[in-house]
Amino acid sequence: MFVSRLCGRPAACIRRAGYSTLVHPNLTSHLTPVSEHDISHFASFLVPTSVISTLSPSSSPPDELDQYNNDWIGRFHGRSTTVLKPKTTQEVSEILKWCNEKRIGVVPQGGNTGLVGGSVPVNNEVILSLSNLNKVRSFDPVSGILVADAGCILQSLTDYVAPHNHIMPIDLGAKGSCQIGGNVATNAGGLRLLRYGSLHGTVLGLEVVLPDGTILDQLTTLRKDNTGYDLKQLFIGAEGTLGVITGVSILTPPAPQASNNVILALPSFDNVLPLYQTVKRQLSEILSAFEFIDRTAYNLAVKHGQGRALSDEDVKGAECFVLVETSGGRREHDEEKLNDLLELLLTADKPLVNTGVLSQSPAQFSSLWALREGVTEAISKEGKAYKYDISVPLSSFKDVVDNTREHLRSQGLLHDKAVKFVLGYGHVGDGNLHLNIVADAYLPEIENALEPYIYEVVASHRGSISAEHGIGAMKTHALSYSKSDVSIQLMKKIKDVFDPKGIMNPGKPIFQDDHGLAVKFFIQKDLPQEVQAELCETVTSLGGRVEAKVPRQGYILVQPGTAEEERLRLCWTSLDRPERYFVPYTYVEACKIAGMLLKQIFTENGTPLRMHIHPSIANVNARSALSSRIMHSGGDPHASAQSARVILADPNTDVFQHLVKTYQGVADKYIESYLWVKKCIEKGTMVFTPLVYKNPGGRRPGEERTQFTEEDEEHLCNWIAAKIPYKETGGRTGNRLYQQLCDLSADPEYAWVTRHTWQSWRERYKKNSARLDTIIARIVEQKKPSPGDKGQYGYVRQAEEKPKRTRRKKTKTNEHIYQSEEFADDTTKRVSGPSHVSNIPPEINGQQLQHAITTLQDLADVGSAYSAILPAPSSVPLDRSTIRKSPAEEEDDDPEWTIRISNEPPPAWSTKRRAADEGNHEKDKRPRHQYEQASSTPTSMPNTEAQPTLPTSALVAIANMHVIDQGIRDIARDFRFTVEEVQEFYDKCGEMSITRMRFQRMREELVAKFSDFKY
Repeated sequence: MFVSRLCGRPAACIRRAGYSTLVHPNLTSHLTPVSEHDISHFASFLVPTSVISTLSPSSSPPDELDQYNNDWIGRFHGRSTTVLKPKTTQEVSEILKWCNEKRIGVVPQGGNTGLVGGSVPVNNEVILSLSNLNKVRSFDPVSGILVADAGCILQSLTDYVAPHNHIMPIDLGAKGSCQIGGNVATNAGGLRLLRYGSLHGTVLGLEVVLPDGTILDQLTTLRKDNTGYDLKQLFIGAEGTLGVITGVSILTPPAPQASNNVILALPSFDNVLPLYQTVKRQLSEILSAFEFIDRTAYNLAVKHGQGRALSDEDVKGAECFVLVETSGGRREHDEEKLNDLLELLLTADKPLVNTGVLSQSPAQFSSLWALREGVTEAISKEGKAYKYDISVPLSSFKDVVDNTREHLRSQGLLHDKAVKFVLGYGHVGDGNLHLNIVADAYLPEIENALEPYIYEVVASHRGSISAEHGIGAMKTHALSYSKSDVSIQLMKKIKDVFDPKGIMNPGKPIFQDDHGLAVKFFIQKDLPQEVQAELCETVTSLGGRVEAKVPRQGYILVQPGTAEEERLRLCWTSLDRPERYFVPYTYVEACKIAGMLLKQIFTENGTPLRMHIHPSIANVNARSALSSRIMHSGGDPHASAQSARVILADPNTDVFQHLVKTYQGVADKYIESYLWVKKCIEKGTMVFTPLVYKNPGGRRPGEERTQFTEEDEEHLCNWIAAKIPYKETGGRTGNRLYQQLCDLSADPEYAWVTRHTWQSWRERYKKNSARLDTIIARIVEQKKPSPGDKGQYGYVRQAEEKPKRTRRKKTKTNEHIYQSEEFADDTTKRVSGPSHVSNIPPEINGQQLQHAITTLQDLADVGSAYSAILPAPSSVPLDRSTIRKSPAEEEDDDPEWTIRISNEPPPAWSTKRRAADEGNHEKDKRPRHQYEQASSTPTSMPNTEAQPTLPTSALVAIANMHVIDQGIRDIARDFRFTVEEVQEFYDKCGEMSITRMRFQRMREELVAKFSDFKY
């Protein structure tokens, strides 16, 4: 028997829409994925716009398939590579015929507005979209019979029949995007069901393409046809598992000439049923809606701005509310009947209602409906909602809501941090209750408390687990609460007749791997025989296989805490078999509830991850649910706090922060919230929470819960030693250094960087700089890097002792010496790398001055001589914008004493002093043309007497001129360009060799271009 009960719960069918997987749990493993050959075949009879596929020859981008692979609420996600959009019934037939022959799964899809995932694929099935079948075939205004393609939008059909004074018999919130074919396939209900009935009564005929491509034409417009089985009823509500609906014949009722509504406040729910009887008797044929809203739902709608139908005084003492709508042919007649009803209700000896409000205009009519329809939106704003669309007797509405509330209270879950509200609203006219549980967050203990409790309540009332939303992928595991075993067996036989190969809306068995092979199980031998029998039956029905011996790869079902379980673990735990898992035997049931094979993520090297559930999680049910989830996912939740690697605690308590501080220094020890388990299961992998806590200094968040290890410090010291080997240069605490370190995380060599944020790496060095600097010094001593290597993050080694420059006033006698000192300091600051030109001291004798002049003229003779005093070339271009100041320069950033760079204007104090002394020292100023002549005319020096006479200050300045400036002037002179042009290009590229090559090339090009020019 396919469906059975285990531990009081229903056997889960496979996670897929409809009944396909109920009937063929193992056939889907034999389905063939879509191939490029299939795409070529479909393209041979479909227009290019009707084929969307990531496969050749279509090769559409994957994001084009997102709207088809995902449902509108974002809960169900498919993996199909192909969407086909036929335009005719014959094209649909050709598609299904090919897919049936090739055993390719097909998922019919309309507007994709369902709430249970019935139109979303699971694997690589073909999505058959009917959106291009959107034509109205005929309409008879006399009988009101409409014949249309299945892909017509419901709102479009409503607009089409409106000029003929007709309306569609169904009205849904998604009418702007849902399609009539999808409405019929899911047997959609809506707000007009009380007045016009279900689609089983209004649909007169269907055109259906069967799985083998046969076209079943029952598109009749007859209202009476008593000639055998009514086959169309099999396809209404079948959710696309028996065939594809391509055409619909439906009866449209005349449009009402007058509509009214009224909202009534009731003192007790006990008055709802007597009121419904009275309303039906008084309004009779004009009654079109009778909607129930409990007090909690009404308050939430008002709170979140959905309207205020009644005043605060009117709602006092009201326990629930009812919205009544009338639709008739004459306004005066309808208003008279409605007024008589209100008078009867308000003047009765025992009034059924406290008060009410009757709409007086179209705006008020819409406002009252907005309050009812806005309950869903208000619930979504209040929190996370668990929604149950159920059918129970009208007298049980309040009992179901109240009993569910009390059940949650008994489980300790009715409080602000768990379940905040339990409310109900729905369609009294058709017995459909929308039960909503509003929680602060989705929690496993809430889910376990609600299911199967609610389904058991529904079964006790002989109700339905799905009143109007369908089964889809969401409720397959609970189908047996509404259908008997005999019913399910008959559905299987009907499925065999229409779809023997199981291609329509297929699913994947839970216990089969990606290759279609059965997952192997071994059951602990000393479990009770009835339990073993139930496990064997369930595993087999879901596609798995029970082995007589422990499998090399698979699951060993055990009973935790028994001696046999301990023996099995000791005998069969092996690092050579990491895919052999020990799980409690309730794992099978958990997989059925989840609709999937639960991954074993809480394992390391084949052994369970040891966890400890801290007493701060005080709720017994929450601890039990958390423990089960951990065991079902491979972990061990029974470890002590000392031996556990992960401690799970309540993050809303002070104990959590205390645990973090207590264990933050312990390697491979993690403190996690109880929600962490659910997050890991949803992600399918174990990821420790990357939260960053503020460091004790309070300046930057740098202490992570991923603790630093000796290996981390070793990596950090090697990095700093390579980038900034000498601490004297500064910069080891700069943000940019550690940001660039984390930028290298994509490089496999620097994978270790991802363990911490850049702030954490920086704080680690700052807090342990004394100790780490010693380690870095040893590394530098061993590797002995060149002090001028540009790999040092733009820093160079400076002199050990730098004389402090003091500001002193110049006199006439020492002015030249002062200028020499200033230029010497400027040269020292600007040259990057080891320089072979020593600083000229303030005291300069004649011999030293003559030597400087000789050196300058030698440089003029040899144009490339400047390269001898430049630092070693680097493979990384020097970016001036990224060169950082030394710590001394950053702290002493007085603009008055900023060193002049290149051709920048002199500082203010220099200009003032020059202006003051200009009259007295005119003779000491060097003429500009003398300097240019001296720097640009190459000469040889056979003897010292032949040298030109220049002022001493000018000679010292020339001797200490920055070699880069000299190189720029040489390039300008050699290739006849202005200094400004060369300087501008050099500032952009930062390489003298590239600059020389560029202007040399420019001069050659100019000479070649104008060589034959005649004057």
